[in-house]
Amino acid sequence: MNLPIRQLNVLIAGGAGFIGSNFVRHMVTKYPHYNIVNIDKLTYAGNIDNMLDIEHMPNYKFYQADICDQELIDQIIVHEKIDAIVNFAAETHVDRSIHVGSREFVMTNVVGVQTLLDAARRHNLFKMVNISTDEVYGSLKLGEPRL
Repeated sequence: MNLPIRQLNVLIAGGAGFIGSNFVRHMVTKYPHYNIVNIDKLTYAGNIDNMLDIEHMPNYKFYQADICDQELIDQIIVHEKIDAIVNFAAETHVDRSIHVGSREFVMTNVVGVQTLLDAARRHNLFKMVNISTDEVYGSLKLGEPRL
């Protein structure tokens, strides 16, 4: 029995970074019936050239956007009929937070994620997945039980 293939419109935030771009490429090529919408602010960590090999694909679209921009996120979700969000967007280099300041980190990692969560709720999206490093869970002391 062949089940019908469901088309999904997936918004991937931070899709021009190293890990995000590999995920975007995988989704675009493995799931040609999905529409993949990649948004990235293109900071020091994002590189649009990571997407050169798929930019011509009919199921791929790119927007340069900041995940903190609620109005733009809402517009993209409505215009592209987004069903789900996968978030790779993050400020990750801890040394930068010490030398540059923590504001960018708080804006992206807290306010930006909250903006995406609120948008997912407002637009009744069926899924919001946040990708992060293990560092968000903090450190365990030697011998401390792992959950």
